[in-house]
Amino acid sequence: MSDEESLSEGSGQNVLLHEAIEALRKGDRVRAREILTRLLKTDQANPMCWIWLSTAVDTPKERLYCLQTALQLDPQNAAAKRGLTLLGGLAPDEAVPPFPLNHPRSWEEKLSIPQEPKAERHAVGRPLARLLVIVATSLAVIAVAYFGFLSPNAFALALFNQGPRRMFVTITFTPTGPLNSIPTLPQPTPLEVLLHTDYTPTPLYVVTEHPIETESSFNAGLRFFKAGDYDNAISMFQQVLNAEPKAADVYYYIGESYRMKKNYSKARDTFQAAINVNPNFAPAYLGRALATSHTNPDADLSNDFDAAVSLDPHFIAAYIERGAYRRTHNDPNGAIADENTALELNPDSALAYLYLASAQLDLGQNETALESALKANQIDLTLVPAYLVLAQAYIANDQIDKATGALQMYTVYSPEDVDAYLTLAQVYNAIGQYQQALNSINLYLNANPRDPKAYTQRGLSYLGMDNASLAEIDFKAAAALDPKYFDAALGLARAYYAEGHPNNAYIQANLTAEPLTKTENQKAQVYYWEATFLEKMGSHGAAIETWKHLLLLSADAMPEEWRNEAFLHLGIKPSSTPTLRYTRTPTPSKTPTP
Repeated sequence: MSDEESLSEGSGQNVLLHEAIEALRKGDRVRAREILTRLLKTDQANPMCWIWLSTAVDTPKERLYCLQTALQLDPQNAAAKRGLTLLGGLAPDEAVPPFPLNHPRSWEEKLSIPQEPKAERHAVGRPLARLLVIVATSLAVIAVAYFGFLSPNAFALALFNQGPRRMFVTITFTPTGPLNSIPTLPQPTPLEVLLHTDYTPTPLYVVTEHPIETESSFNAGLRFFKAGDYDNAISMFQQVLNAEPKAADVYYYIGESYRMKKNYSKARDTFQAAINVNPNFAPAYLGRALATSHTNPDADLSNDFDAAVSLDPHFIAAYIERGAYRRTHNDPNGAIADENTALELNPDSALAYLYLASAQLDLGQNETALESALKANQIDLTLVPAYLVLAQAYIANDQIDKATGALQMYTVYSPEDVDAYLTLAQVYNAIGQYQQALNSINLYLNANPRDPKAYTQRGLSYLGMDNASLAEIDFKAAAALDPKYFDAALGLARAYYAEGHPNNAYIQANLTAEPLTKTENQKAQVYYWEATFLEKMGSHGAAIETWKHLLLLSADAMPEEWRNEAFLHLGIKPSSTPTLRYTRTPTPSKTPTP
């Protein structure tokens, strides 16, 4: 049964879906998108709506996101698989049938006007049948036009004010001539339009009563402020100030308007004016702290945040922002306390969950961080940074494959966050999508051409693509930029091995990479690859000793496959625990002659 045949005729939702499909056939994608986003607002788990929305959105990345969402909801959906295959987001699958060209739809027959019975004619001679053939063929052509000639742009993933999280994969890129310039991406449909939902991260603090002669100007200022027309908002609020020069809340909204316009200097001065006329007005201290963070990033803002909370213990935004400030100033525990207080006051604060997840990640509370990130994303699908933190939480919980979709959504709506390309490349390399990793890291290197981590990640991409010579160039470039970078040193050993030089690979790992190890995970990587190199060289005795050293490390320091391989080489059943109590000391016999 086709997707369209699965529509139940009596459902109001399906009538709307039928209207959206008709709008698409008439070429009215704006109307179709409006209907489909309205449907998804009430039922985000409807794969059919996501599939049809993929034909109504503006950019290839949005189409990818819609189709990936549909496939997650319905893993057997052939239409989603076809679209993703044509967009390059899914490997070709011969089991997926091609686009149907002549498939009558039951709902079309139900909606057609009953006709008087006529004499039997050949199917092609029937007007309705001919119409169905034409419509179906047109849809197939449209599908090919949408999915066949549009290739997905490179995606990226940025760091949300925290250091990169260590994974078993490393990062590398090779300086091979001038890099491609960053492409100009089409402007995506705003998330609030795509998902038909709105979110106000900082609701109005207070709406104060004003005398009748200024009330209309004040209310007009609020309307302009809510609509994002900050120039007119300032004009209206200024008229109120002319009559009420002591109105602290009016100064506050003028300051917020300037802050939204990114005129932080004027915003700070206006917040200061609010404090001057009313030292007990809590939001003015929060506003001054936020504006100062841009005019003087090194300023100590603790007093302003504390004053805002002290003057109004129920000021939710103050707890949220103070928590964010504490987290970026090495106080994740204080950040968690503030965000939890904010959530006690407002359990539906997406921002509080967002900052809470980031602080939990800082403390290694990965499982609870993932729960918090999921809540932030569920509460507000339009909160773009939540997709990044959600991806980071997936990575921290070793759910690398799930991070990809969140990262793609983040980079569609935050293309200016160039640092994100580095993390996205890590994810792509971890799941074996090396070409996508290569695309992402090249974009990152255009903006950061001297980052050894990036060259290392690109080297790993080239290794995955069986291009060891380019991998070698990148690993050497990374080592030249940072001679003490472990991942580059070990990556170079792996490149030598892939080029058919296990002796050189062992010497590089043993003499250069091994002295740089600092963690058990790094030691596990060195021992695993050294043992592999030695096996290839025919030095089985030295390899056996190195496999034993690998097993002396904790199981958490390496993938399970490595331990099983060590057991196999040692002739030990994986269920048994070998007794290995000596300390590894390199001997001259272990170092082969190049």
